[in-house]
Amino acid sequence: MLTSVLLLLALAPLVADTTDDDRRHLDDAVRAYVQPFDGTWSMASARVAWIDLNGDGLDDAIVYVEDPDWCGSGGCTVLVFERMNSADAVEMGTFRPAAEVALVQTPIYVSQRRTNQWRDLIVRDERGDVRAIRFTGETYPHSPAEGERLRRRTSGATALFATPR
Repeated sequence: MLTSVLLLLALAPLVADTTDDDRRHLDDAVRAYVQPFDGTWSMASARVAWIDLNGDGLDDAIVYVEDPDWCGSGGCTVLVFERMNSADAVEMGTFRPAAEVALVQTPIYVSQRRTNQWRDLIVRDERGDVRAIRFTGETYPHSPAEGERLRRRTSGATALFATPR
């Protein structure tokens, strides 16, 4: 019970500042991104966490896609969408795709450590090994296997999607 309460308190800031407009804009951005691959996309098959990954003060979106078309035996796909500042959003839209990482198992941890100004993601690969995937300057690696293998997750990381749906 205490663990559940602490988890809810830890996740509260991730969703507290989102609005219906945020969710609608994200849905539009994800739909545009996946349309060539999945014409039947629905956000009902995804979980979303809001957290500032790049230190600009704006919450970005981490979308964990649980649709069978986006999952394999080693995990599901994570889509990262960067929230654009208001000046750039006029031209580019509110969210832009920043990464697609396949075969990720939950939970996903967001580290305090940064690489190229973006927070590292700590994930489990298809074998269950803990890996740090770091922003390359353009994106996160497409596969956890491309990340650095860790002995354990780093302390102080924020857990996302820690509870089953």
